[in-house]
Amino acid sequence: MSYIIIIPTYNGEKQGLENLLISIHNQSLPPEKICIIDSSSTDNTVNICKKYNCDITIIDKKDFNHGVTRQLAVNNNKNYDYAIFLTQDVLLNDDNTCRALLSSFNIADVSIAYGRQLVRDNSSFIEKVSRQFNYGETSLLKSKENIAEYGLSTAFCSDSFAAYKIADLLSIGGFPKTDFAEDMLISAKLILKGKKVYYNAEAKVIHSHPYSIKSEYMRGKQIGKMHKENKWLLQTFGKAEKRGKTLLNTLSFYKKILFILQALPKFIGYKVGKF
Repeated sequence: MSYIIIIPTYNGEKQGLENLLISIHNQSLPPEKICIIDSSSTDNTVNICKKYNCDITIIDKKDFNHGVTRQLAVNNNKNYDYAIFLTQDVLLNDDNTCRALLSSFNIADVSIAYGRQLVRDNSSFIEKVSRQFNYGETSLLKSKENIAEYGLSTAFCSDSFAAYKIADLLSIGGFPKTDFAEDMLISAKLILKGKKVYYNAEAKVIHSHPYSIKSEYMRGKQIGKMHKENKWLLQTFGKAEKRGKTLLNTLSFYKKILFILQALPKFIGYKVGKF
C-alpha cells in the first residue's frame, strides 16, 4: 500500500502547520510523500514545509480552487494507491491515525474514507454540536442503498481529513472546478457509481476554529451557491434542510434556541447563495 498526503496551504504558520507536519512524521505508517500546494504564502509557511522535506508546488493565490488545486496534486502523483487530504489547521490525534484511516480500504468497494474530527476546548457551542453530530463515535459505511435513509448526508465527507483511492477518483474525472464542497461532489458521484464511503470513527484528528458572524454567512453562501450549481445533488440525495432538522431534534428546547440564533447568519447566507 503506497500513499501520499496532500495539504493545500496559505499562511499556515500561525494555524499549527508545523505541529501537523511533526504529527505526520511521527506516524507508524508514514506517507511516501507530503505534497504541499501553496497559494503564495506571505509568512513562513514554505520554509516550514522545506524543513520537513515536503514536496512543494507554489501557485498564484488567485488561482486557488477547492477542486482544481487538489486535482493538481493528484495529477502529479497518479502512481500512488491512495491520497490522504488534510487542511493546514488539523492535528493528527495519535501515531496510528493514518494507519487507522487507510484500514478503511480493507472493506470491499470503499473509494473514500474520512475520519472523526474532535473539537478544541475553545470551540463555540454551534461548532461543538455540529461536529459531534457529524462525527459521532460510531463508524458508518454509506452506499447508494442508504440514500433513502440518510438523504444528502449519504454523500457527506470532509477533505479536512479524508483518504481517496486514486484510481477511483481518476475514473470519474477527478475533482471538479468548484469553490466549495469538492469532497461531497466526488463522494456523491462515486456512490452513484456503486462505490462506498466509509466514516471511520477510529481515525481521529483535532480540528476546530471559531467562525465570526461574517464567516458563517459566507460559508452558508458558498454552500447555497454550490447547491445551485449542482442541482443534481439535491435532486438525487434530497434537500439539505432535512439534515438540520435532524440535528435540532437531538437538542433540548433551550439549546435549540441558542443553536438557531448562532446558525442564523449561515442560513441567511445559504438562501442568498442559492437564490
